Amino acid sequence: MTPGPGMSTAPGSTMGPGGTTTPTTAVPTPPAAAALGPVGLRRLTTTEYRNSVQAVLALAAPPSGTLAADAIGKNGFDNFGSALNVDGTLAGQYAVIAADAAKAFSVPTCDAPKAAADCAASFLQDFGKRAFRRPLTTEEIQQYQKLFSDALAITNYERATRQLVETLLQSPKFLYRFELGQSANGATRTLTSYEVASELSYLFTSNPPDPMLIASADANGLQSAAQIETEARRLLKLPIAKDSFRHLLRIYGGLLRFDGLAKDATVYPEYTPELRAAMSDSTDQFIDSVLWEGPGDFNTLFTAPYSYVNSALSGLYGVADPGQPTLVKTMLNPLERSGLLTEPSVLASHSKPFESFPIARGKFVRVGLLCEALPAPPAIVPKPPAPDATLTTRERFARHSSDPACAGCHQLIDPVGFGLENYDGIGKYRTTENNKPVDSSGNITGTLDINGPYTGGVQLSAKLAASAEAKQCLTSKAFQWAFGRDASTGEDLSVTGISTKLSPAGLDIREVVVAMTQTDAFLFRTFE
Repeated sequence: MTPGPGMSTAPGSTMGPGGTTTPTTAVPTPPAAAALGPVGLRRLTTTEYRNSVQAVLALAAPPSGTLAADAIGKNGFDNFGSALNVDGTLAGQYAVIAADAAKAFSVPTCDAPKAAADCAASFLQDFGKRAFRRPLTTEEIQQYQKLFSDALAITNYERATRQLVETLLQSPKFLYRFELGQSANGATRTLTSYEVASELSYLFTSNPPDPMLIASADANGLQSAAQIETEARRLLKLPIAKDSFRHLLRIYGGLLRFDGLAKDATVYPEYTPELRAAMSDSTDQFIDSVLWEGPGDFNTLFTAPYSYVNSALSGLYGVADPGQPTLVKTMLNPLERSGLLTEPSVLASHSKPFESFPIARGKFVRVGLLCEALPAPPAIVPKPPAPDATLTTRERFARHSSDPACAGCHQLIDPVGFGLENYDGIGKYRTTENNKPVDSSGNITGTLDINGPYTGGVQLSAKLAASAEAKQCLTSKAFQWAFGRDASTGEDLSVTGISTKLSPAGLDIREVVVAMTQTDAFLFRTFE
């Protein structure tokens, strides 16, 4: 992101989102040809909401009250602003959590009861700023002071203050991230420093801005690429950044539904809730290890020869039992496992409850890892072949994909999925199925740089690790995750630029996210 040479020099101030008074003596403007995304509101995700309540109230743990799960929408994302709505059910759940949180809140004392209004004003300036992630406007303070006065008339100071807390926690100013900005040039808007502080903090930590970020915003110190990068790199070093980056890669791996993933108990009796939890934890530790103990790059993500195993997982991985419930870093058979693609949780997520299902796995590679668009399915989609104890899964689906009505898509995805047939529906390595040898030869066509045959998940992982197309796909997914939307027209050039710059060194995933903060889209928006 390079602020343009022109700087607005209109004296005075302008009203930012929610009426915030923001100095406008030097409003950065984007380059004339910059491709910008739209202004908008982004509702806090469930995780962001819980973290925000905890932070604002200084609770020991996030509130545990019931909240409707965020919808998992396009491309497996759960943070797209267009899908994060507040319906009647969710509003009611927010109300219950706000009421419970207010009851648990330790109200500051007011030494002079006759000065309760002054105490409330002071409380509003402090608590309101933390809740709204910016200073309250004069109008907002007046409105909340009236609410306090009305409550104080029928109750005591402590209960009236709790009423303020309960109300603030249900305000749209708390529930949403405002990215409306202030006028820069025509339809172009520059986000205020407070809006950038929230954008940075939720991106890197899934939490509201910490005191250092708020201090930077107070000084209007988040209005240049250098200032934003400094804070991005500081946040990247915080322990809580692990949670956000792990979530990004769980989205990337199609794992958001895994913790509730069911399998047919007659086919996979070993797939218990305990095993599923261990599989999930193992992948999380693998991701953390790659990002924070290793080089953090795309290549390692797909070629790391290890994972994390405990006694429950040893049989699934086919390794010696470590003799303990704690997950330990374990070197795996290099002919069987290699990185994220061969994690059992990933393979199980892209399978049917009763079989490996090469269609889903092939589609995952094409759409999820290469960002390719598949042809539209026919109007009437034939049913997949039924299980047959005399055939391997590959043999059954080879017949299915020979159907002319299916060939358009399946000639692209089935040969890719067939290359992962050494893994059953829960990701366990196998060499036979129904007493027949498993054929895990695969072939991929129609890509930019990895066409050709391969055998097994390890060879496919090596292809992906070397692919510029795959690296650009992950960069595109990171952009969508960072902004909670698809790239607008022209923003794909930013994605390409980031990938091209970072790929020769292996595409450090942490640097990809930092680079997002340096795009024009991070500081600027448009009404057009």
